[in-house]
Amino acid sequence: MIDQQAAINASAIDRAQDRRSVAFERLFTAWRFCLLLALVCVGAGLLSVMLGPDNYWDLRYYHLYAPWAYLHDRFLYDIGPAQEQGFLNPTADFLLYGLISSPLNDSPRVVAFIMGAVHGINAALLLAIVCRVIRPPEAVERLTLRAAAWLMGVSGAGFVGLIGTSSNDLTCALFVLGSLSSLLKIGERAGGRATWRGFAAAGLWAGLGLGLKYTVAFVAPGLGVVALLAALRKRTLIGLIVFGLAATAGFFIFAGHHLLTLWKAFGNPFFPYLNQIFRSPYFEPTEIWDPRFIPDSFWKLMTFPFYWAKTNDYVVSEPTFRDWRAAIAYVAIIVGVLALAASCLRKGRGPRDLLAQTPGLLLVFTFVVVSYFSWALEFGYYRYAIPLEMLTGTITVGALIWLFDDRRLRMTAAVAVLALAASTTIYLDWGRRPYTDKYVDVQVPPLPRRSIVLIATWDPVAYFIPYAEPTAQYIGIENNYLELSQTNKLATEVKRLMRTPGHPKFVLSVGDFDAGKLNMLLDNFGLKLSPSPCLPIHSNLEVHVLSLCPAE
Repeated sequence: MIDQQAAINASAIDRAQDRRSVAFERLFTAWRFCLLLALVCVGAGLLSVMLGPDNYWDLRYYHLYAPWAYLHDRFLYDIGPAQEQGFLNPTADFLLYGLISSPLNDSPRVVAFIMGAVHGINAALLLAIVCRVIRPPEAVERLTLRAAAWLMGVSGAGFVGLIGTSSNDLTCALFVLGSLSSLLKIGERAGGRATWRGFAAAGLWAGLGLGLKYTVAFVAPGLGVVALLAALRKRTLIGLIVFGLAATAGFFIFAGHHLLTLWKAFGNPFFPYLNQIFRSPYFEPTEIWDPRFIPDSFWKLMTFPFYWAKTNDYVVSEPTFRDWRAAIAYVAIIVGVLALAASCLRKGRGPRDLLAQTPGLLLVFTFVVVSYFSWALEFGYYRYAIPLEMLTGTITVGALIWLFDDRRLRMTAAVAVLALAASTTIYLDWGRRPYTDKYVDVQVPPLPRRSIVLIATWDPVAYFIPYAEPTAQYIGIENNYLELSQTNKLATEVKRLMRTPGHPKFVLSVGDFDAGKLNMLLDNFGLKLSPSPCLPIHSNLEVHVLSLCPAE
């Protein structure tokens, strides 16, 4: 009896030790994976430092002015000097604005590293998705295919070109990939509260991304369809409802205060956009829409990825570039689905084995296809489609698993496709500059208090305003949304301010000084250039020479 009890105790001890061993192994594996993700972010930060500091059009256009104006309540004090984009939600800009407003501005490489490391979270999330989806049983094959899928996704023209910049497309992309990763993870879990938490996390990620930048809206249909499929698979209506509620909450967390601010100021929470609906008197009741890059025919829509597989400009972006990844993934989806269908018909290995090696791949296919059509019909602008570019490697390698039975053939094909994509890429150049003593260095000459500065240009010039006289009013006209011929409240206020005597007035000269052009502009307000010399603005962001010219 004693021996039997001793054996039971020994068995219990062995089981406890086994559980501790398994728990330790899982913990070690988790820490090792987290360390790998951290190294990915560090690598992205170093790449950003190598590429150089941002000098992108939009940085000079509104990414510096918008957060400053928002924090200093300038929406109705100034009149749109950053043009229509100056009214966009500046929340995502607070990262860079905070860095350059701190002592770190004197260490430009540190700023570049931090910006790149944050954007590198995308690469870390992509690695998590790749490891979740690409799961062949043999270790060498698994490592090779995962590496090929990940490297193809993070070496694209869009991701590399934007890393470390102020465009915020990579900042928002990490929320999109986080949402997709959460939805893929739901399929690995049993039902119950954990599933609901997964839907809540996925919805929250999606809502936060959309709240930061409204162009993320193109992924909403794709994420919605994937959430619906995941809910049907788990047989949970509650999960789908939780996804929607969490997405709504996430959107208002980042966008709510900005929407309320615009509503109070202009009577339009999306001002000046959608004013054909809200009809704010501060702007024309017209739609603001950029159709330049949207496919103009059904055939172009269906073959669009092949258009930028050759060297191009103004097809899906302004700068010249070339990238075969989307076209490769396009073919891979078609071939992969046909291969999966064929496996259902032939004897031997069926689709279950293929799906077991690529769990969640069908959901990735669904997300990418639905999001592609939404993106092409809404925007067609390449910068916004970065999450889709990053998934091209996962799609291609997953399709190769479905297509080939032989593991050596799979690995060879994956490496060959990666080499093809890498060797044919011409990277997007959104604008970089050499390092100087500061990340942003703008020197504006002193102006009299309560001055009025007229800015009449389509060029990106508002970046100097946060460094200029804070009591001055900076008013824009003859730009991408306000014209002298208009009679809305903003255009009328520009005319009133310029015609009212008492305040010192200046006009911004952009590029080579042209007295005739400036006098023609000022003549609309009964003004002309003063004999006093123009005051130059100096900046390490300078592309066009800027100066402030007194008017009388």
